[in-house]
Amino acid sequence: MKILHFSDTHLGYQAFDRVYEQTGVNAREQDVYDAFERVIDRALEVRPDIVVHSGDFFHRPSPSNRALTFALEQLRRLSDANIPLVLIAGNHETPRTFYNSPILRALRTVPGVHPIFGNQWETYCFGDVAVHGVPHINDERLLRCELERMEPVTNCFNLLLLHTSLGKRFLMDEYGEQTFPTDLEERLQGFQFLALGHWHNAQKVNLHPNAWYAGSIERLSDTEIGAEKGLLWLDVHPPAEASVVFEALPTRSWLKCEASRCHERSTEDILRQLADFAQQNEVKDAILSLIFHDIRPEQSIELTNMRLREVFPEAFELIVRRRTYAAPSNQSGLERQHFERMEDIFADFVRHQVATDPALAEQLIARAHTYFREPE
Repeated sequence: MKILHFSDTHLGYQAFDRVYEQTGVNAREQDVYDAFERVIDRALEVRPDIVVHSGDFFHRPSPSNRALTFALEQLRRLSDANIPLVLIAGNHETPRTFYNSPILRALRTVPGVHPIFGNQWETYCFGDVAVHGVPHINDERLLRCELERMEPVTNCFNLLLLHTSLGKRFLMDEYGEQTFPTDLEERLQGFQFLALGHWHNAQKVNLHPNAWYAGSIERLSDTEIGAEKGLLWLDVHPPAEASVVFEALPTRSWLKCEASRCHERSTEDILRQLADFAQQNEVKDAILSLIFHDIRPEQSIELTNMRLREVFPEAFELIVRRRTYAAPSNQSGLERQHFERMEDIFADFVRHQVATDPALAEQLIARAHTYFREPE
């Protein structure tokens, strides 16, 4: 029996305020839709017996009409091919209060789609394969109760869907995320495969003989640079054997360029490094994270976003992080700070240059603030 495992699709995700003029859709939102459609295309080509999804199907508990409509259209393709899907709720799509209805309830309208979103463990059997799911549950008491209650089915290959961190190293620093209780880890040994969600990089977990994070289908942060995105194929031979193969799928490129010890270098030297990076890498339509370490405030003012864009005119998006230089404690200087906005860097620079007249410094900052708010 062949099973397709994917996860963390985050339908409805948006970023960077870039919109396709023809459709009015946020460009990164469309990237996620395209990635999702590639997964469905592969499912229809290979025709697995079961498809499983381990959480964060949607990016929000209340996705847009577009995200919901797209999801229903794509799931209908699986349904029409008689390929069943079992999915669990993740922390992103689980309502924070009882006043909101779980969005995954809407997916029950598609034949063959089995969403698990309530505060309980559920099981679906397909021949001699049992697919179990424990959705994200905000109440840790209820969650623990369901983890203690779950049991494998005798004489079946038992696959367990979880959206959690198996160990703190797989935390994402997000609202509502949870770590699997260490004192219950022994209960996982009764399941032949753990199909995990939440961690965005595909990888095997050593805590269990056969536990895998499928990872997200698109890169959603620069912590995922260099990680391939895709899906997992399971070849299952009940009651106990399974082999796993990761298949990478194309996604938008995300690159990182770091300039070190900027305070010891000239602005021209830093620009040459960036130009060399642009020549040595395929930056067209790529997201670029540019990180400037130990940069002086005056250098930051010279390296404006507009000037950086001239170096990378064909890049999809520039994400610029300037980490200011901290002089040794026995010299006068700035304390180390991480600035994300040019106006913050300028304000800090002015306050130190006009330290003897704080009122004048704030007046200059207020005047400059209006210019920073204008498009470059």
